Order: sequence, then structure tokens, then C-alpha cells
Amino acid sequence: MGKKILYLGISFLAFIIVFTIGYFFLRPDYYSSVVVLNSGWEVTYNDTKYENVELSNLRKLIGNRTHKGDIITLKNDNVNLLNFVSPTIMFESRFSAWRVYSGEELIGQRFLDEYKNGKFIGCENNFVSLPKKIKPSNIQINLLVAEEGAYDYYDAPAVGGYVGLLTFEVYNHMFIYLVSAFLIVFGIIFFAVAIGFRSDIAEVNMQIYAALMYLVLGIWFLAQFRLLDLFIETNGHQTEIEYISLYMVVPLMYLTIGCMRDYLNNKVFLGFSVVGSLVPFALIIIHFAGLVHINRTLLIYQLDAAVLIGFMFVMVLLKDAKGNLVTKSQYTQLIGQIGLASAFAINVFFYYLEIYGITKQIFLSKLIVPVAAICMVFGTLLNYYTFISESFARNEEYSSLAHLAYADELTGLANRSKYEAYMEKLTKSEMDYCIVSIDLNGLKAINDNQGHLMGDKYITEFGKTLDEIFGKEGFVGRIGGDEFVAILTGNSMDKLDEFIEKLNNKLDELNKLDPSINRSAAIGYAFRHEYENADPNRVYLKADERMYANKELMHGTRS
Repeated sequence: MGKKILYLGISFLAFIIVFTIGYFFLRPDYYSSVVVLNSGWEVTYNDTKYENVELSNLRKLIGNRTHKGDIITLKNDNVNLLNFVSPTIMFESRFSAWRVYSGEELIGQRFLDEYKNGKFIGCENNFVSLPKKIKPSNIQINLLVAEEGAYDYYDAPAVGGYVGLLTFEVYNHMFIYLVSAFLIVFGIIFFAVAIGFRSDIAEVNMQIYAALMYLVLGIWFLAQFRLLDLFIETNGHQTEIEYISLYMVVPLMYLTIGCMRDYLNNKVFLGFSVVGSLVPFALIIIHFAGLVHINRTLLIYQLDAAVLIGFMFVMVLLKDAKGNLVTKSQYTQLIGQIGLASAFAINVFFYYLEIYGITKQIFLSKLIVPVAAICMVFGTLLNYYTFISESFARNEEYSSLAHLAYADELTGLANRSKYEAYMEKLTKSEMDYCIVSIDLNGLKAINDNQGHLMGDKYITEFGKTLDEIFGKEGFVGRIGGDEFVAILTGNSMDKLDEFIEKLNNKLDELNKLDPSINRSAAIGYAFRHEYENADPNRVYLKADERMYANKELMHGTRS
């Protein structure tokens, strides 16, 4: 177990090192051409004007969070666009309609109809083409705020060529791209694998919901960092996708935990999971019903998630894990889920620090959830590997026990119990069969005169010979001290005389090689079709009767 964790840890560390090297040494050429416009802004907030503002400090000037109906105008008179082939400005709008002007010319606008009609407006990264001018340009951005608390902070717009801005955005969020792509691809593949092996086994079903959770986490990261629109056209629904994918984490977490130790059959857990899972769905429904916008319900979801974390801590960690009721494979999955939950808690903590103007979210607080998600993936892989290893060991143990229960200890052939079970199964079919009754000659005399070790050698050699000749064509077993049986079906019955001849020839060869034992066997056989509605016992008795007749011919007496 320790080695598996070490190897996965090394793999994770290698991933971080490769990413870090790539980030610092593979910076694209277009990256340096982008200009971030943080300073030199004239800002008008409603009727209050601020001169020469750095946007990173704007929150301190304005004070409280913005309100629905606020109008923010950002104006910069000194934007040089001469060096760009297709000059473009990139800026983020948060729950706002917007207009962009170059001088007095309106060059772009969006979400104005939604703003007038009170419809939901999400958060977007916007790209607006600018007219190329020889002199420094005057750029003005008007933001019409549609939600309470839309702007807790202000990211500076950037200007450059369109391709340069795309490269700039991708490079700055390379880690998120890689993590999201990995989670989405891994989630889809792992989901398909888990579905293929779906059963009543808790660990397998747990992987299904864990895979779905990775999928929604990957989508959430792309949407949260405003990157989803760079891959697919969301038609302004990127923020709704962000919240919906986030809200799906709690139900999937409940299902993952519920499959861990069959908690879904626990009434207390079932009650918590049903209520806790219905809350996110209810929040989504009331959003699309137009009752409350989905961003306004985030606190309710966070409280619901907090209940999940607390319940998971009490029921699983304090109760089951402490009582050694959690298996090794489940424990690795549990650690990954706790790590992810802890990362969410840290992220939420810094989120509220930013909302209340104490400090802007640090970069680590934004990345901690993606990092925790990757760690949980490694935990899932370790869980799956451990589960497979444990299952393989259990199957080996079960196979060994089954072999002991149904195998003859001396020869390794099937014993009487296995023979009876096989015949019961065969009798239920309409298939014809042949029972061959075989009895060793002279075993008692060898045991009495040469010892039981020599008798055991006789039995073992004969069992091996019988299996070599009949085993590939039918059933072979030892059902008594010197009593053996072979059962043939289908076309193998046509070869019966050939098999008997081979058996006798093989015994003659062994006698020549080792004359210390005189090896021979009496053989008799009977077919199912000889009797109407015959049970296997009757067929066997007829084969046994013919075997004794053969023994009398060979020895002149019935032993």
C-alpha cells in the first residue's frame, strides 16, 4: 500500500514539475505583445468621477460592493494600437450589460435587451475589435450592473492582436486548461469503464459517480475561469453552466459516499442525502423559472455543502473509519473526498474575504480546488487499484476454498461432491451422456503388502493418466478409494472405445517402466439413452454393474 502511494505521489510530482518547466520555458511569442491596461483610467461610478485610477485599487475608492442599477464608466485616453495587426480589447463583464466606444464611435455592445427585461446576465470574457489609429486611442467601457454585488474586484482590460489575446488568455490559465481537460477526459473514460463493470459491488458503483464528479468539476473549472467560451459557443450561458456544474458536486458526492459502505441503505444517511441533493436541483429550477437568479442562491448551496462535509466527517471519519469499518480501498477514496471538501472550504473562505473587501482572493485560493481534484483522481486510481487487488486476492481465496471443497486431496481430480453437483446440472438438460465407471485392480493388496505410500503412488499415477486421456473431453473424478468415474457428452461419446484403449495402453507402458506395481483397471459404462427418464444414479449403477462384470473377466473373482 505504501509503495502504491509513493508511486502515485511521484507521478503527481512529475506532473507538477513538467507543467512548471513548460510554463516558464515555453512562453509563446505573442504573449509579450499584449498590453494590460491597469493604470491611467478615468472612472465614473454613478455620478462620482475618479481620475488616474489603477483598476486594482478601484474597490478601495468606491468602497461598498456595486448594486443593481449602478453604471460604471471606464475611460482611457492613451491606448496605443499602432503595433497590432488586428487590434482587440479583452475585458471581463460581471453580471452586466456593456457598451464599448472608440472615441465617440460605438464599436460593440451586448446584453442590453436582457438588462432592460431583467433577465439573467452572466460573467463573460469579451473580445471587441478596435479601429486601428495612428494616434493613441480613446477607449471607453460602459458597464450597466444587473445584479447586487456584481463587482467585488476589477480585472484590468488588455489590448493586443486577437490571436495574441487568445494566446495570452490560454497561457495565463494553462494549469486550469490542463486540469480541466484531464478531468473531463478521465471522467468520460473512467465512467465508461465503470459502467462496463457495473454490478452490485459498492466499490464499482462508487467509481461511476466519482467519474461523473470529475466530469462536472472539469466543466466547472473552465466556466469559472471564463474559458469555456473559447472552446464552445455557450450563447451567454457560461455562468449558468458554471453554477449548474458546481451545484451537481454535492449530489454526486452523496452518491459516491453512499456507495462506499452501502450507506444508501442507512435511513439517516438516505434522509440527509435526499434532502441535500434536492436543494441544488431546487435552486436550479427556481433560476430557470425566473424566480431567483442562480448566483443569488450560492450561499444556500454553500450551507448545503457544509452540512455534507460535517455529516461526512461525523458519520464516516468519527464513526466508521475510527471503528476500522472502512476498507483500504474505501479509505483512499475517502481521503481524496475530504481533501476536495477542505479545498472548497478554503476557497469559500477567501471568496468571502474578497466580497467584504478585506483582501482579494489570492492565486493559491483559486487553484487549490483544481489541485485537490487532481489529488482526488490519484486517490480514485489508488482506490480502484487496491479494490482490484483485494478482489483478485479474494477470488483466489474463494477459488482455493472451492478447490478444497470439490477436489480430491490426493489426485486433484473432482471428488464425489463435485461429481454429484455436475450430474445434477447435467440431468436438468436434455443432453445425452455416458458414465464410465472405473475401478483399480489390486489396490488393497498393494496397500497390505507394499504399504500405503505405494498405494497412494498407484492412485496418483492413475488419476493423472485418466485426466490426460479423458480430462480434455469430459468430466473426470475420484469418488472413492479405488473408484473413479468419467463422464462424456456429445461427440466425445463416439470416441469412448478409443479412450479405453489408450488408457489400457498407457497403464501397460507404466508397468514396463516401473514393474513394482501391476497397474490395471476394470471399466464399465452406460448411456443415458438406454433408459427412459433415467436418473444419473440408475445410469451409474448400470455402468458399475458392467465394470464388475469386466473385473470378473479380468480376475475371475469379484473384489
